[in-house]
Amino acid sequence: MANPPPVIRIPNLPNGQLVDDEGNATDDELTFRHALISQLQKNFGNEGCVIPTQYEQTVPFDDVTKIQNNQNGQGQFTCQLGTMLYVIRDPADYTQDSVMIAVRNDNSYPLTAPLFKTVTLV
Repeated sequence: MANPPPVIRIPNLPNGQLVDDEGNATDDELTFRHALISQLQKNFGNEGCVIPTQYEQTVPFDDVTKIQNNQNGQGQFTCQLGTMLYVIRDPADYTQDSVMIAVRNDNSYPLTAPLFKTVTLV
């Protein structure tokens, strides 16, 4: 199997000073800006948005479940509604590939973990 495509990595804003005393960008700021622009150009070009790929070759598709159930320190789910994933279940059989999207699981508040549903294309 070929290497998986790179994961989209949006860099964190540096904690240090972004400009020096004369108003010029610091090395931290220039590095951050370069990484951010490179990732945006790579993943959001003229061809559209590239959604992240998950390789889920075993049931119960643990990586998708981990994404859906991840919580921050305050017990809030971090997966945003509308999150999309391109899922490759069997690298040898493209007909098993699917696109999944995170939707509301119920009407409770605060929100419960989103539910990933497979998008059906007709």
